[in-house]
Amino acid sequence: MRDRVLIRPMTPADAAGVYHMSSEALIATAEEAEEIRGRGAEEVERRKGRYLHFLEHDPGGAWVAAEGDRVVGVALALAREGVWILSLFAVHEEYRSAGVGLGLLERALGYARGRKGAMLAASTHPAALRRYALAGFDLLPTLVASGAVRRDSLPAGLKVRAGTEDDLQLAAEVDRLLRGAAHGPDLEFMLQTGCRLLVAENPAGRGYAVAWEGSPGIVAATAPEVAADLLWACLADGPGEKVEVRWITGFQNWAVPVALRAGLSLSPAGPICVKGELGPLTPYLPSGPFL
Repeated sequence: MRDRVLIRPMTPADAAGVYHMSSEALIATAEEAEEIRGRGAEEVERRKGRYLHFLEHDPGGAWVAAEGDRVVGVALALAREGVWILSLFAVHEEYRSAGVGLGLLERALGYARGRKGAMLAASTHPAALRRYALAGFDLLPTLVASGAVRRDSLPAGLKVRAGTEDDLQLAAEVDRLLRGAAHGPDLEFMLQTGCRLLVAENPAGRGYAVAWEGSPGIVAATAPEVAADLLWACLADGPGEKVEVRWITGFQNWAVPVALRAGLSLSPAGPICVKGELGPLTPYLPSGPFL
């Protein structure tokens, strides 16, 4: 099977194949399968647009495995100010024992050469965790909080305001303190595709959050109490019917009381994997695809 598969740079024509293959390959539960089936055309196009965004800014980190015209694997990596991030890594189930995943990961890691640090958000798949550990990453276990927000739990008087383009510099400065690199064009992409920017600046500290329909896409702040206010503001930003607060590592215990007070349930999830020189990554809730 391996001799029929070509690992090659991704092209714009691969976006649809990457979406369909990765959506199927990354399903872990019946609930996730139902969520994927329920995606509207706008959400599907937004995800394809994200792959093309990576291809535009990081063509050297965008790889697919293909058998003929069929995409059977993908690895999308980006680099921002010396920090390498693996945004998407998926291999179709039929090809996982054929060395396709290893070949893709080697190509993506090649894009990390010379970078000061690296991180990725992993699934709980044993083979993927083994690959990341053998590649020298430290695995940080995480929790996910999910459910419907109790609207009567939302606190009044949050010291948070709506952000504008003028606040992108603040966000970049906070990013560099916490993760060692600004998000740059990735934050701009998130805001251009429907996310909202929230900002906090007060004597306790400063920070920002990216909110998507009541779920936090990113929360980054210089103090835990500021991060908590920003997380509350994200939860208040949407209808609250179904939200997720993901990637809560042991360094983010400030987020747990917020999630519990909001009526969300905690469950174990895949780890954040890190190596090299990064910031303290706290108080910080990363974006899965943009970390």
